[in-house]
Amino acid sequence: VRSLIDRFEAGSRRDKDILANDEQNAIARALEESAKMVRAPLQRLEHAFHLPVMLLVIPMFALTNAGVAIDADVFSAAFSHPLTLGIVVGLVAGKFIGIAGICWLALKLGIGQLPEHTQFRHIAGVGLLGGIGFTMSLFIAELGFTSAEHLAMAKLGILTASVIAGVVGYGWLLLAARAPRGQSSGA
Repeated sequence: VRSLIDRFEAGSRRDKDILANDEQNAIARALEESAKMVRAPLQRLEHAFHLPVMLLVIPMFALTNAGVAIDADVFSAAFSHPLTLGIVVGLVAGKFIGIAGICWLALKLGIGQLPEHTQFRHIAGVGLLGGIGFTMSLFIAELGFTSAEHLAMAKLGILTASVIAGVVGYGWLLLAARAPRGQSSGA
């Protein structure tokens, strides 16, 4: 482990981001494998189940708990309903404009500054991820809609917006992490 750490530190270059440094990433993976060898079997089992639980169990729990009916007729009608479309646009575009816009304004007015090694493209990615408003949005929809049809349309809109915001935000931040410093990725 000490040898790997020494190699990791020696492979550090000031001009290259650690995420783009293949040598350091390989050493970090080797360190991770070394650390796995000293974990208890229960910890290894817990770690092995992390991804399936995160990708399958939690989303299924959220859908079940939200009471989102996945019916072909309701699903097809939802995407032409103005309520569903409004919620999708509001969560995805509205949250992005609100978060990124206020940060941009604070930067332009000089009342805020970005942390070291952070560029506005990172803030834009976080603004996109802000559209994942699943739990609170469902709570507000439950309070706001008395009609079962409107509530179903709202829930499908919230679910759709959360998926869009998550996928687009993740993709944006992935591209932002790979872009060289000083190069803009559209923001």
